[in-house]
Amino acid sequence: MSERAAAIVIGAGIGGLVASAYLARGGVHTLLLEAREQPREPAEALIALDARVISELRLLSRGLVFTHRDLPLAVQGEISFLLGRDLHAASATLSKFSDADALTWPRYRRTLMAEARKLRRWWWTMPEEERPDLGWSAGARHAFQRLCLMGADAYLGARFETPALLAALLWDASAGGFSVNEPGSALALVWRAAQEMEGRQAATTVARPGSLVMALTKAQTMAQFRPKARVTQIVTRAGGVTGVLLADGSEIETDHVISSLLRARTLRLAGFPETEARIGEAQILLRLRSGFHASSAARHILVSRPDAHIDAHEAARAGRIAANLPMEWVMLAPDLIAVTARPVPAPLKTEGRARVAAQAVMALSRALPGVAEALTGVEVHLRPGRASLSDLLAPPVSRITTPIKGLLLAGESAEPLPAISGRAARVAARLVLSH
Repeated sequence: MSERAAAIVIGAGIGGLVASAYLARGGVHTLLLEAREQPREPAEALIALDARVISELRLLSRGLVFTHRDLPLAVQGEISFLLGRDLHAASATLSKFSDADALTWPRYRRTLMAEARKLRRWWWTMPEEERPDLGWSAGARHAFQRLCLMGADAYLGARFETPALLAALLWDASAGGFSVNEPGSALALVWRAAQEMEGRQAATTVARPGSLVMALTKAQTMAQFRPKARVTQIVTRAGGVTGVLLADGSEIETDHVISSLLRARTLRLAGFPETEARIGEAQILLRLRSGFHASSAARHILVSRPDAHIDAHEAARAGRIAANLPMEWVMLAPDLIAVTARPVPAPLKTEGRARVAAQAVMALSRALPGVAEALTGVEVHLRPGRASLSDLLAPPVSRITTPIKGLLLAGESAEPLPAISGRAARVAARLVLSH
């Protein structure tokens, strides 16, 4: 006889851990299936961890510790400088390079955050069909439609003149796989600002390594975690979920599956192939020997010039890795550096991953002398991009639901832009509990 569970969660990433915790709190017999031996720790700084998840699952009392709450942006040019949340201090910094940019900065940030709040409100209210601009004034709707049609390079280029500043600001516009000169990239820039970390828009936070997974593990209560349980098929019948098959040949019956895997991979497991992304980003984790001591509390953007973003995107679409690949690096701990490099071709084979890692080490060596000699380990993971204006305008619930009844998404691809959030997982669990 096959086993049965009221709900199954696939993947013990952050989304899977959040979904199973909420289901268990709701009294649902939940199985959390993970192909590896233990839950997956995020190898990046956090930009969108849902404040309600932190509060409702009591993660701070369960061991979640933030070592940095709001990292400034480190702009790398002939002279490097920091831009924090204080608008007056940022303007004073920019005045050393451009009086025009110093005057423009506060107005730009206020406009960006105002547009971001509109999108965030739409994402939070979760309407099933409405576009975000419905119900706005004619002027606000016109401004939003213009934003949708602009490339981020034009949007930012009309405001700023300092090349290093432009290059750094364009980094967020390339999230999700966008080229910074294509329609949708300006909207991606606003979506990134709308992603909220602990109640602060456009904030970047560093959690002490291991503390987020530890806190979510403690929040599982009655959910059953099953390691080394790789799902090979999501079984469906008459358009609905009936269970899952595991690599060991066993079957578990259920009417509800929440997957924290990517949308394309989840639908393939259910027999609904979806086109794979052609480009993505490489997430690189550099482990250093103890005693290296190179603490740097900032988001460091490594990009030589604004058009380097476009050159790298064209190379990635052609299946190549650009020679000057835009990167961001953050110190997660004195002996741990998280590097994001984008865009890169997807899929990225072993040789390509080694090349990207080598580029990252070379780029960091200029900022952190001795980092190459201090290396003790390197991990490279690929996050496929999406890069579609229609995806950014899709109704929020459509990112979580699928064509298959009972199959919901809770991973990074269920967010407006890929990010570790937990929000989609919380909403997916709520949808299951409402049945």
